[in-house]
Amino acid sequence: MRLDQALQQRGLVASRSAASRLIQAGAVSVDGKPATKASVEVFEQSSIELSPSPETEFVSRAGAKLAGVFRARPELNAQGYWVDFGQSTGGFTDCLLRQGAERVLGFDVGHKQLGTKLREDSRVCCVEACNLRTPWPVTRRIDPIEQSHMQTLRIIDRDEQLDMQMQLADLSSFDDQWPKAGAHGVVIDVSFIALSYVMPQAIQCIRPGGCCIALIKPQFELGADPVLRKRWFKDGLVHESTKLQAMLEDLVAPFKNMGLDFDVNRDVLASVLPGTSGNQEYFLLARRNRPIQAPPTTPSNSQRPMKNIPQPRSDP
Repeated sequence: MRLDQALQQRGLVASRSAASRLIQAGAVSVDGKPATKASVEVFEQSSIELSPSPETEFVSRAGAKLAGVFRARPELNAQGYWVDFGQSTGGFTDCLLRQGAERVLGFDVGHKQLGTKLREDSRVCCVEACNLRTPWPVTRRIDPIEQSHMQTLRIIDRDEQLDMQMQLADLSSFDDQWPKAGAHGVVIDVSFIALSYVMPQAIQCIRPGGCCIALIKPQFELGADPVLRKRWFKDGLVHESTKLQAMLEDLVAPFKNMGLDFDVNRDVLASVLPGTSGNQEYFLLARRNRPIQAPPTTPSNSQRPMKNIPQPRSDP
């Protein structure tokens, strides 16, 4: 049997591609000797060992990416209830639990991908075959008490966006332990679609002032436009260029109008690990804020009290 197949069959890795990355990183040994090829033949009695590495610390390398964010921002608090968008094998979920999360509700479009140890963990709820682009079946408006805990930072003058920002998803039909106030935070790791397709649903999971940590994958944000892809791609990788920062800023800017608050110069961080194809990825760190209600309209001349004319006073 091939080494990469044996690693997967023994439950040491989630996939053969993950096995290949470990072998290339020099983290696999067979019968005490370092393995250099995924195709090397191993036998049932062969001893296979993995050395500590970012590829093996969590159930998937995504966990190491998120752990890099918590190391870079030690003030981030992962305690409480979290939602994992694009849970897959559970790298982000694994990291959140190690950072102190009390419970994680995960959604994924796939089936039977979550790692066994997480599937058996009572703190994890996994919802499979879920299209995250679909609006939540039940939402409610955030009440005034909840609004008082939100940051008041900016004015949104579009009624549709304002209404969306005041909505909170009710996910109790997915998890009976869902907190009425919403999740303390949400993490997002989706592939083959742009973040903008799932961000509205993700934001509605978060309680006022809660945290959003989204993995930005430029290779999936450029869409299928052949002109853009030719401009930005070479041999399947996104060009590093002086224009990349501007592209990232343009990419995340619409999320502010969805109710997130962040500083694009401070809160967009490079991932400590590249994507599986070698592309540099980035994290957006943000919090859900509260839009300022529009100020009262100034009365017209016909409504404005005239000077020097006593106005009737209301009885106490």
